Amino acid sequence: MYRRLIELINAGEWEQAEQEFQLHQNDVWTDELAVLAATIFFQKGQMEDAYESIRKGLLYNYKNYELYLLLGNYYEQKNVNQAWLCYENAEFYCDKKEDLDIILQYKAAVEKSEKWNVKRTSIVMLSYNVKELTQQCIESVRQNNLASSYEMIVVDNHSTDGVREWLEEQDDIKLICNSENKGFPYGCNQGIKIAEPENNIFLLNNDTVVTPNAIFWLRMGLYENDAVGATGSVSNYVMNEQMIVEKYDTLEEYIAFGARNNLPKKNPYEKKIFLVGFALMLKREALDNIGLLDVRFSSGQYEDNDLGIRMNKAGWKVLLCKNSFIYHYGSGNGKFQESWNHISWRNAEKLKEKWKFDIRYYTRARLEIINLITHNIDQPIKVLEVGCGMGATLAKIQYFWPKAEVCGIEIVDRVAEIGANYLDIIQGNIETMEIPYTEEQFDYIILADVIEHLHEPENAVKRLMPYLKKGGAFLCSVPNFMHVSALLPLLQGKLDYQDAGILDRTHIRFFTLNSIAKMFEGCGLGIEALSGTAGEEITPQEMQMLDALATIPGIAPKEEFQIYQYIFRARKAER
Repeated sequence: MYRRLIELINAGEWEQAEQEFQLHQNDVWTDELAVLAATIFFQKGQMEDAYESIRKGLLYNYKNYELYLLLGNYYEQKNVNQAWLCYENAEFYCDKKEDLDIILQYKAAVEKSEKWNVKRTSIVMLSYNVKELTQQCIESVRQNNLASSYEMIVVDNHSTDGVREWLEEQDDIKLICNSENKGFPYGCNQGIKIAEPENNIFLLNNDTVVTPNAIFWLRMGLYENDAVGATGSVSNYVMNEQMIVEKYDTLEEYIAFGARNNLPKKNPYEKKIFLVGFALMLKREALDNIGLLDVRFSSGQYEDNDLGIRMNKAGWKVLLCKNSFIYHYGSGNGKFQESWNHISWRNAEKLKEKWKFDIRYYTRARLEIINLITHNIDQPIKVLEVGCGMGATLAKIQYFWPKAEVCGIEIVDRVAEIGANYLDIIQGNIETMEIPYTEEQFDYIILADVIEHLHEPENAVKRLMPYLKKGGAFLCSVPNFMHVSALLPLLQGKLDYQDAGILDRTHIRFFTLNSIAKMFEGCGLGIEALSGTAGEEITPQEMQMLDALATIPGIAPKEEFQIYQYIFRARKAER
């Protein structure tokens, strides 16, 4: 089949070539077949079919330089910077002199465009007493990237295990040797300051392994549009939604996963407020705009959250690249976990003091709420979230449902201002504001841990009802005042409000399952998909109390005292 296709393509018989391909398109795909298929589709003007052929081919062989050349052809009409990056990646993988000359001609042609402005990358890495991991990380960068596309900068924070001496022997590394441990933010700033002034910056932990094409796709994300200021990778060890769900036993298996994962994807980006700094690509213009890392967060932790806040306040976009996986040992392969935990708590408080809000509260994506959505992922949906924080749940919905339109209302103005940079979020109090939406606009309205903060929650639901489509649903979470952790202190004569939880001091109203049902059914809504979270493990004393309560006639079922929070849909009638 290959020979016949090549003959038809060389003869310019595109109709016959396509017919020949269609006869065999269900055969096992190879990268050679993908090259031929993409060539045919390009000639026919079927650009998306060509893209899909390239994707399938790279899944078979991610090193096929012809496919990156064709991917560059695909992007040339869309984004010359991304096209150039594809040609550069083709150059990296190319092993034939005559084809390399062609690739370089493509690069040179793109460079003539007024829109072309791709910069090299300065990889800034800190080292401290994990010699083997540092060597492994640096070697993974060398093996998977074109040497001319980056410079390597290492800041050693007074290591004593021989890594400093090894680094001094490397002729492709700019090295700074500190006489004491300066911490992560300070050390990163040192590295950034000696980087080539035009280069983008890639902050990379030394306890990582760069997998094939991981940096390439981070750079592709950085040049998705002019507004993108930062991109980050997914990983096996990272403390938020950047963690992959796949689990493997060996590093080799994770590297193989990276090779399969780091491919063209139609929907590779998730909008974020911040990205974890273990592998963080920063556009030079954005970094020059917002400034360096804040050294108040030394020796590390939450400087990346702070950087993300500043990016968004300055109008830059922050993207998680789902098609860039980098392996992360984490905390120096566990050597510093205990000290990192203490520093993390301390710096979280510093961030709260700086920005006057707790970022942990306003940036958590509520997956248990998202799981209540019943539409297929290819359907267009419209979602409103009241009390949306910075929009983490809405951004996650928009990633899972690419055709979704999302809106948010957040009462805290400084929080809403940051979220509004990347989503349609407005500031307002749902009980008093003029609601700026059209009737029956939304398929879903999210009230996640909201109604307990309202003075008149039933009236608020009724205010929102006209904006919900017939057959639409409220997606809700409500803390259970009957939970044993709240009830036992009451029976002991105690009522102590807390910073968080069921007795959060900002809660105005309290609910049980019965009162939840009564309120929503009173608004003409039917509760469905009801579930509950358990909270912390019940203590022996709490269990003793539950056993005693069970002997009282007419008492609620024991399970209702063990549910910490109710999760449910409240469906509006179809007519």
